[in-house]
Formats: sequence, structure tokens, C-alpha cells
Amino acid sequence: MRNVISWIKKQIAQLSVVVLSCILGVFLVEVTLRIVVSDDPWIKTREANILRDVHFKYDISNIYENNSSIVDYVRNKHGLRDSCANPAEIDILTIGGSTTDQRYVNFDFTYQSIIERRLKTYLNDFGCVSNAGVDGHSTFGHLFSFKHWFPLIPNLKPKFIVLYIGINDVNFLRKISLNFGYDTMKEHGIKAFFKKLEVVKALLPLYRFLKQKIKSDSPIYADHKLILYSDDDYVINVINNQTEFLSKQNTSVFRSRMQSLMEHISSLGAIPVCITQPHRYIMKKNGQTYGIPDVLGKGFSGVDFDYSIRKLNDVMFELCKKNTLDLYNHQFLSTHFYDGVHTTSTGSSEIGERIAEFIISRFLTQQAVNGD
Repeated sequence: MRNVISWIKKQIAQLSVVVLSCILGVFLVEVTLRIVVSDDPWIKTREANILRDVHFKYDISNIYENNSSIVDYVRNKHGLRDSCANPAEIDILTIGGSTTDQRYVNFDFTYQSIIERRLKTYLNDFGCVSNAGVDGHSTFGHLFSFKHWFPLIPNLKPKFIVLYIGINDVNFLRKISLNFGYDTMKEHGIKAFFKKLEVVKALLPLYRFLKQKIKSDSPIYADHKLILYSDDDYVINVINNQTEFLSKQNTSVFRSRMQSLMEHISSLGAIPVCITQPHRYIMKKNGQTYGIPDVLGKGFSGVDFDYSIRKLNDVMFELCKKNTLDLYNHQFLSTHFYDGVHTTSTGSSEIGERIAEFIISRFLTQQAVNGD
């Protein structure tokens, strides 16, 4: 019996040494990181999932059919996805969430590349189009970008800022706060404490990359996976009795954030171009609208999602006026999407063509220049 007790004490002592050594190691790494990052203004941007100097390869063979099954995803030292030689060349900066980021679309088929090629053909002196879309960003994240990210990019002076936004602002069921660039429930306690550690922040890019490989409990519009809808999937034809009230509150705060975005864009001397976004969570059957179940959460279907996004679209039309392009009502094909909101290469190309045509007709033709 004494031998057993002695062995247990020995094991506990050895385990205690290991645990204390790990704690000391993490403490030393944390102190070192805080010293190293104290003078780096870019460190703040990590909180908003803004990646710099990264090159990922995504296998899309199980997501949608494409000429290439691998997507080379590159973001430069400024955190932008573009082919610009330097930020001074950026004539159009695009802002949005995952539908702007387009991580599963090869660069040449992103809507930014399509716009750039069209406008270079139209204007000999056109610069380039840069992608500042960040997966998970809503208007909270966009405001963060204007405050903490864009001022760090030297000589950034775009003529147009394209806002392809709304999808990540739709969910009126969540109390929203900016937390590592995502709209999440406010966190307290030990989890919030750990998220403030520099060690944790340094590991966030790896964590987020791995998270894409496993099942997520996020709303279905926030995932990146193949979802093929058939007519039989659209079964809900009534709006939830809470939707109008909750959407009204959500739309009110969205308007406030949009107004702030307009002020930031104006301060850069740029012209805002607002784009309403399409989705596939509703369809018309016999003249009546039906939705996919539980899009926003239990009991809140695609009909509720659609109600919410139409209210946000109204705000964009109100604030951007004639500078708003309505893609919500554009006739896309089912092959343009690999789920309810994210586009395939052909879908992104279609969006690029429509935006390019809008910018040319609205701002660059002689009639537009004359103010007609």
C-alpha cells in the first residue's frame, strides 16, 4: 500500500513539474511577444482576422466543378488580395465579407479581376482593383478596417470604394460586438481572458484555417460547403412573428453604421458604390414565396432572412442613392453559387461584369461625366 501511495505522489510531483514548466513557458512566450509587438501598428489588425503575407491552397474539388481543383489564395503584405504593384495604383477598393473575399475562387475569376480587366480596356490610364474583403466581416468589421487597417496602407487613395455588403449584417438574433473581426455573442470570463493573450492571437490564423476544415455551428450562410437546393427544400411560406420587430431594430443600427462608413469614404475623397447581394434561400412557387428552414436559427427561415436583407438593401438605396447597383434582383443561375450566398468562379465573373458595366455607365461615359 505504501508503495502505491509513494508511486502516486511521485507521479503527481512529476505532473506538477510538467504543468508548471508549461505555464512558465507560455508566460515567457507571452512576455516576449508583448515586447516584440509593442511597436508594431499592424498587430491590432489581427483582432479582425486581417491576414498578411499568406499563401494558402484550397482544394475545391468537393465544393464545385471548376477547371482547376486548387485555388491559390494569396494576400500581400498590406493584407490585400490584388495584383497591384503598390497601393497608390488602387483606383477601386472593394469591401465586404466572405462573398467579397471569395477564398474558393481563383484570383483571375474574382469579381475584382473581372472589373479590372474591363476598365483597363475602357480606360488606358486605369490603375487596379484591390480586394479588402475579409471572411466574417460585417459593417462592424468594415468600420474597424477604416479605423485600424486602411490608415496603415501607404498611399491608399482609391477613387471608388465598392461596398458589397449586407449578408453578415442580416442576422437579427445575435447581440453583436466586434471580436476578432467576427460578429459574435459578447464573451466574458476565462474565454475572453485567453483571447486577449498575444500567444492566442498569434495562433488565430492557424486556428481559423483549421476551423474551415471541420463542421461549424455557424448559421448556414456563414459556412463554406457545397449545398445543392432543390424545389422540395423550400417549404416555409410564413414569416416568424418576431421577425418584423427584430429586423426593425437591426436595420436601425445598420443604418447608423452605414452612415459612419459613408463618412469614412468621404474623408478618403472616394465615391461609394453600394451593391445589394443575391441569395438562394427563397424561391417563388405558384406566386408565393417559400424559404429554406432555419437559415438564421431555429424557426427563422429563408423567408425571414430575405425580409431582413431587403430592409438592409433599402438603407443602402437610401444612403447611396443612384450609386447603388441592385444585384439582389439580378437573375443569377443556380450554377453561379455553391451554397446559398457564395459564388463559384462563373458566379463571381458574372458579378464582376455587372459591376463593371454599372461603373462605366454611371461614372465613366460622356453622359455620366456631363452629369446627365
